[in-house]
Amino acid sequence: MVKLTGACLILISGTSIGWIIASIYLNRERELKELQLAFNILNTEMSYGKNLLADVLENAADALRTPLSSIFSRAVEELKNSRERGFAELWQELVEGYGKQSFLSREDLEILINWGKQIGTSSLADQVKLNQYTLKRLEQQEEEAREIARQRVKPIRYAGVLLSLLLIILFY
Repeated sequence: MVKLTGACLILISGTSIGWIIASIYLNRERELKELQLAFNILNTEMSYGKNLLADVLENAADALRTPLSSIFSRAVEELKNSRERGFAELWQELVEGYGKQSFLSREDLEILINWGKQIGTSSLADQVKLNQYTLKRLEQQEEEAREIARQRVKPIRYAGVLLSLLLIILFY
């Protein structure tokens, strides 16, 4: 009975570890989809609403789930409260801070940082083009993330199960 219970615990643990590791790839894809939603909102608000950057970012934050919405809402707070730093510096700090707790790759974060460096430095038409360009790059990154997930998720899940079965065989 004890052996059977131990074997079940090992199997459940190994399977869970495989699923947790595989979820990293799926979470990156989900975050990239959310970022695309945010940039669609930004693009629409800038081109049709012609609102201030703080208002546009606030509307994007309202449409997103946490923790991604925290980047936009913190940017709004900083824009409204602090006049000492420029938006590019502020945005880079927020994105890098978010990058430590997210599943996004360094390349994904660079896309966001570059957007922050260029937004607000040109005409409205150029800013809309920048949003569209950023959106296209995020779509490419999502496609890449989807392909990587397609290649790796199942094998990682199977590896968790198979390695736990191997441990069970070795121990018993």
